[in-house]
Formats: sequence, C-alpha cells, structure tokens
Amino acid sequence: MTRKHILVACLVFALLTVAVAGMGYRAKTDVEALVTEQFNAQQLLLAQKIAEDIVDHFAFLRTSLEDMAAGWGDAASDGKPRLPAPAVSGPLARWNVVALGVQAPGEARPRFFDPSGTALDDPGLCPAACGDVLAAAAGPGHVATGRAFTPSAGSFAGRRLLPMAVSLDGDKGRPGGLILVADALAVAARYAHGVQSGRTGYAWVLDDKGVFLDHYETEFIGRDSLDARRERNPDIDWSRLRWLIEKRVMAGERGTDWYVSGWHRGRVGEVKKYAAFCPASLDPGRDAGNRWAVALAAPQDEVEGLIGRLVVRQWLLVGLFELMVFAGFATVMHFALRWNTTLSREVDKTARELLGAQEKLIRSERFAAIGEAAARLSHEIKNPLMLMGGFAGQVRRHLAEDDKDAEKLAIIEAEAKRLESLLNEVRDFTRPAVPHIEARDVNETVRGSLAVMRPALEARGIVPEVRLDTSLPPVPHDADRMRQVLLNLMKNAAEAMEAGGRLVVATEAVAGKFRLTVADTGGGIPESVRARVFDPFCTTKESGTGLGLAVCQRIVEDHRGEIRFVTSEAGTTFVVELPLAQGRTDLP
Repeated sequence: MTRKHILVACLVFALLTVAVAGMGYRAKTDVEALVTEQFNAQQLLLAQKIAEDIVDHFAFLRTSLEDMAAGWGDAASDGKPRLPAPAVSGPLARWNVVALGVQAPGEARPRFFDPSGTALDDPGLCPAACGDVLAAAAGPGHVATGRAFTPSAGSFAGRRLLPMAVSLDGDKGRPGGLILVADALAVAARYAHGVQSGRTGYAWVLDDKGVFLDHYETEFIGRDSLDARRERNPDIDWSRLRWLIEKRVMAGERGTDWYVSGWHRGRVGEVKKYAAFCPASLDPGRDAGNRWAVALAAPQDEVEGLIGRLVVRQWLLVGLFELMVFAGFATVMHFALRWNTTLSREVDKTARELLGAQEKLIRSERFAAIGEAAARLSHEIKNPLMLMGGFAGQVRRHLAEDDKDAEKLAIIEAEAKRLESLLNEVRDFTRPAVPHIEARDVNETVRGSLAVMRPALEARGIVPEVRLDTSLPPVPHDADRMRQVLLNLMKNAAEAMEAGGRLVVATEAVAGKFRLTVADTGGGIPESVRARVFDPFCTTKESGTGLGLAVCQRIVEDHRGEIRFVTSEAGTTFVVELPLAQGRTDLP
C-alpha cells in the first residue's frame, strides 16, 4: 500500500467521521426538539389542570349561592329577612370565602357577615363592586361573578378579593341579593402554589388585569406582573415577555412559548424559559373577559439537562461506533502496511538476488572472456617467455657480476618471471578450482595465514593484533582457499601501511554466521576506486595486477559467503561472512 492509498483511506475515514458527527448532531437537534415539545406539552397539561381546578372552585361557589338563593324564600316566609346560618356559611370558609353579604329586598345596601355568621362593619368591602355584581345578576336565581379588586380601607384593605352575587325576588320593585366574597389570592395559591414542572419550574397565576395572584416569588403577589419584574431587574430586555403576556396570555390563548427572565430560584442573570399557559374562565357564557391566566415556566438549560443524558448516551454510542470503525481501520492499515512492508522486503530481496545473479553472470561472462584471452596469451607468450628468461639466466651466469650486460640480463630474467606470475594469476582467476569445503577449525586457518605474513608485517613496522573467538564451532570452509583470501587481505593491508601501523584480525559468530574481520590503520581506499574495488585489474599500485580482491570475492562466493568493506581516512576494514551450516559446494 502506497502513501497515496493511505492518504485516500484517511480522507475516507475523515469524511465518514464528519458524516457520523453530522448525523449525530442532527439526531441531537431532533431529540432536543422532541423533548422540548414533550416537556412543554406536560407543562401545558399542568397549567390546564390548575385552570380547571380554579374554574371548578368558582363553579362550586356559584352552586352554593344558587342553593342559598333558592332557600331564601322559605327562610323569609314570616316577612322578615333571615340571615344565613353558620351551618350554611361556615363550610364556605373552607372554600376561601371571607365574607357573605345579604341585601334584603327593599334595602339600599347589603350587610356582611364573616363565615361564622358574625356581622362585619367593614365599609371598605366592595360598596361599588358589589353594586356592579348585583346589577349584573339580572333576574332572580342568576349568579354573576365580578372582577378581582383590592379594597383600600377596612379589615380587607390590600387584599385581592373577588365578589359573586345572586339576585333575590323582592316587592315594590326593589329586589335584594346574596353576595359572596372570595379571597382570590388564596384560591390561586390553593391550586397553583407548589406545583412544579421538571426539577425547578413553577406556576404563576394572573387575574384579568395582569396582577399576580400567585408566584414562586411571594413579593410579586398582588403586583402587576411586568412592573414587578422590571423593578427586580431593569437591565433585562422584557419586550419578549411583554408581548407574550399582552398578545397571548391575557388574550385567553392556550399554548406554549418562551421568554427571557432575569432570575430563577435565586439564580440571578439572563435566563431563557419555556412557558405553557392556559385561561381559566370565571364567568363562562356572560363575561368572556373575566378570566384568569395560569402559566408554568421552567429554564431552558434544565430542559436541556433532561436531554443531556440522552445526548450523552447518544454521543457515547457514536463515539463507540467511531472507535470501532477506527480500530477496524487501524487494524486493516496495520496488516496492510505489514503486508506491504513484507512484500517490499521480499521484492527488495528478490531484486538484490536478481541483481547479484546478473552481476555474477556479467562477471562470469567477463571471466570467460578473460579466460579465453588468458589461454591464448599463455599459449602464445608463456613458452617463448620462459625460453627468453632461461637463456638470459644462462648467459648472465657466464658473465662477471660487475658486467653491465649481466645487470641487463638480470632485469630481463626478473621481468620474465613477473609476466609468468601474472599469467598464473590470470589462470587461477579464470579457472578456479572447485573448493573442498569441510567443517574445520577456522581459527587454525587464521593462525597459519598469520604465521606466513608475520615476518613481512614486522619488517614494515606493523603490529598484528589477533582476536579469535575460541568458542566458535567448526566452520565449513576450504582451508587452502580461505588462506589465499587471508593472505591477499593482509598483504593489501600491509601495503596500505607504508609507515607502519596496526593490523587487527578477528573472528566471531554473528547471527548464525561466521565473521572474519581484517582491519588496518592505513589511509583508506581512494573514493574514486571504491565502487570498482572487486573489479578485475582494478589497482592503485604500480606493480599490482588488480586481481587479488577479485579472486577473494570469487573464493568467498564459492563458499556461499559475502565480502564487503568499510573505509575512511583512519583505515579500511574488510569483513568476510560465511554460513556456519554447510551447504552445497558442487556449484562454481
């Protein structure tokens, strides 16, 4: 797998991640919308239940007034007005009735009594409002419900009250009536106070004038809903809430919406709240405007907190899915890269083997050509060369030692021997003998080679250092051929250290192979010939043939081994590695 494929795979994974994240966000949005809708629907059900309870409360009071009006005629059969008995008015106290008024037919104003039947001398108790509600109760037996009001004097001053009245039959065209006065705040608190939506949401109730009849903040009760809020926190933009109250809540709508508040249960600051509201009609069929409004409100972050657990689970599932996909992707990538690395290694190995085979084939062809040339040279030159060298030697021996011709004949004889040696080296290089590989002590082979070279080394001022691994097992090799390799390597090392130095010869076992190291402290191999060191006839010496290292390489390869070198200005190190296990040796 190439880097391009990896980049494409990473891009696909990134796109998949973005797609999953997008779907997760879309699902989160859908869940938030669904949960918010359900939460508002539950708030609306609570508001509707409170409104129904308030309506039922006043319906009971209406029925009670009707029953008292129906029994009025019997109570007044003797022609004298009969006041409501405590047995009748007392139970009404449990229904938040604070006063009961009687205006006998023909009387100008009603007389009021508390729920126990005790007369009340309270001039502040609805003189005008009672007249209005009695006027609205047109016809005997019909109950009219008044609007909430607050007396400015008397024992009920400052309290929010609501009157109900029923007319009585009377003579002389002056009908009377019964008047029931209920505590509006108590009725609202009875059904709304303490009702909770969610964890911290609460209910509030407004009368037909927008005055709080009940609220979690008790200091707001009895005050205009907008004025109380603005006074508490004037820095908040209350336009949204004003629109909501004026256009929807006080208009008698039933529904859900949101607004911005300045606090919530002790927490100060801008808070977005969800609200559900419902009207409570107090005089259905006669006075459509006489209604209260019930609302429940809860902060948005609390609703989102309810959603949060679902969202956390959702994102955990998304994260788990992403983790599984990533793990699968990483696993596939790991095995793909591993397979790619293995394949690349095998390809490189095969390529090296093919390259080595090709190099060997080229060398073989080159050796064959050299061998053919060497055979021709040997046939054409060797015999005449030996004759010339022999004749020169015979003639020289008959001349005096100080004869100038004797010196020239000696030169001819030496050069003939050098050319004969060159022909022998070429012959050995092009027609190598098959090695006789046997498992034997390689350290002994090294010691024998070093013993041959030691006098020459000491003559050059070279100090030999031998580091032999005595734990080596017998190494399969041809002792004579490997001795030739060692002698060539030590001879080259000695020639590289003209001013003396140190020669290190070491043996060891490394990774299942035998390793022979020959290191010198000469000036290193010139960079210009490093790539051609093992080529035939490559030499930097005037008297050299350039076949020594080529012969070494041929012998090492015949042992199924490898020869290499490392060189620098500090010296050169040749490394020969042979297999410790004996293999086939019948191939050239």
